[in-house]
Amino acid sequence: MLNATGLTKRYGDVAALDDVGFELNAGEVLAVIGANGAGKTTLIKCLMGLVKFQGNVTVDGIDVARSGPAARRKIGYLPQNPAFHTDLTVAETALFYADLKRVSAARAHQLVETVGLGEHAAKKVGALSGGMRQRLSLAVALLAEPMLLVFDEPVAGLDMPARLELRRLVLEQRDSGRAVVLSTHWLEDVPYIADRVLALERGKCAFLGPASESAAAISPLSRLYLRLNGHTPDAIGIIQEAAPAGAVARSGDWLVVRCKALDKAMVVERLLASGIRVLDFRVEEAPAETASSFHDLTHEGDIR
Repeated sequence: MLNATGLTKRYGDVAALDDVGFELNAGEVLAVIGANGAGKTTLIKCLMGLVKFQGNVTVDGIDVARSGPAARRKIGYLPQNPAFHTDLTVAETALFYADLKRVSAARAHQLVETVGLGEHAAKKVGALSGGMRQRLSLAVALLAEPMLLVFDEPVAGLDMPARLELRRLVLEQRDSGRAVVLSTHWLEDVPYIADRVLALERGKCAFLGPASESAAAISPLSRLYLRLNGHTPDAIGIIQEAAPAGAVARSGDWLVVRCKALDKAMVVERLLASGIRVLDFRVEEAPAETASSFHDLTHEGDIR
């Protein structure tokens, strides 16, 4: 359904995407993850044919660069913040977009029911919850019966009930045979809704594979603060063995360990097993959207 090879996009000297490639079949969900600036938005613009790029992207066999309008007719796009007129009702909104896409009013009404908004058809869009707006966005995206859906950061600003509702929507579309590309920075959602994961890091592919194997590769960073009873030089060596990709710095009486979240327990266990007492500790978790990189954990002041 979707195939990308050698996908590269540069803005001046900056490579927003650098030789990214993947394929997506019908009935599969691909989660695209990465920190801010990793290239997620640029990737979606390329898949939609909204910017010029190097490489090749096809949607159901149609070349996006050469036949953008034809390819986009195969795609249902759900933006992060749907720009609906808040003074229109749900039904009026669906009919408005049906007219733009030259789709029958009957299909618009049917989709409002399909996405579970039948009882809210007369409600103004401005009065809808975040989850309901996403459902309305899905109804609009499905008007032309696309076989590929592209979700761009759909959970931004949603509370947990709305996020759970969105999970159900994604799975429903996968089960109906549609291919789904889901751009998200909420890593905890990925195992529940994705079949495969594409992790972008500074425009490059850092991981591409099954969602079940992605946890170790895409684990966000933690900052572990340790106050020890001396033996700091010994402790540094032990820490670097337990978390080889990590970095260690001093901050007053504390050792500050920047490592993958999955490694922090191992660090403490190794120190205790070596007879080094941990007098105090605390942990700061770094969300994926603020982490500068999945793998580059070094910063000024690190002990290498």
